[in-house]
Amino acid sequence: MKERESGRGTAVVKVRVDRPVAAAWAALTEAAGLGKWFGAADSPLEEGTATRVDFGDGDFFAVRTDLVRAPHLVEFRWRFLGFGPECSIRWRLRETPWGCEITVTDHEPRRDDDGVREMTEGWTDFLGRLGAYLTTGEQSRYVWRGDVDGSLDLPPGPRSPLAPDLVHQWLPIATDGFRPRWFFVVDDEGPRRFEIADWRDDGERELDFKVLLPGALRPTECSVRLRPVGDVLRLSFRHGGWRSLGLPDERARGLRARFASAWVAGIGDLGRRRDGAR
Repeated sequence: MKERESGRGTAVVKVRVDRPVAAAWAALTEAAGLGKWFGAADSPLEEGTATRVDFGDGDFFAVRTDLVRAPHLVEFRWRFLGFGPECSIRWRLRETPWGCEITVTDHEPRRDDDGVREMTEGWTDFLGRLGAYLTTGEQSRYVWRGDVDGSLDLPPGPRSPLAPDLVHQWLPIATDGFRPRWFFVVDDEGPRRFEIADWRDDGERELDFKVLLPGALRPTECSVRLRPVGDVLRLSFRHGGWRSLGLPDERARGLRARFASAWVAGIGDLGRRRDGAR
């Protein structure tokens, strides 16, 4: 990844901590350490292995570790929600007179300048949490995010997946005979439907609607966008408003996780359909 450290689509963030390299290495690669500042890992980052890093609110990364050179370098690839664009990540540690310096390099070849800025902000936050954990020994990871969002890269096809007769094949919705009326969530708690309002779409590139939740002060808001990015079509979605429901925090977080799983299942199914059609 050396040639990518200042190239297009690359975010680079550094943090300096007054702790030895060995302590930082454990926080970056061991499951217990990752769980303190980042997310709950089901296994350590070891060369040639797969790891899932879960944030407890429905978000997760599917990770494949490519290179480990303890205690200074680890390189891996990951996909957000298991289907997002594949990003190449490097965590590099350097000993310093005051402790160590940690550099994160995150490369995704189709990422534009706005995406680089967003990723830089995200890694700045994460490395701040890492530094706080290494300094205090206390857990510093965030509790949960207010939005469910993600993206999937699709091969160009003859028809948009947002076409009225196609969108229901992957998005868990049903009509009342005239218009989309229900969003379905099916998981360990059983099937449940939630009312849809204000459905708006152009049948090609844009879709917006709201989902009403019982007892909530206001609806959640959903948007889906399809746009060309290089040689692919990128389907991006956002389902927001989870922190504005007026519900108890644990209830809102639990609902967010259930809807995140529904989006992951639906968009994952779309990806499989498109792959099978090639």
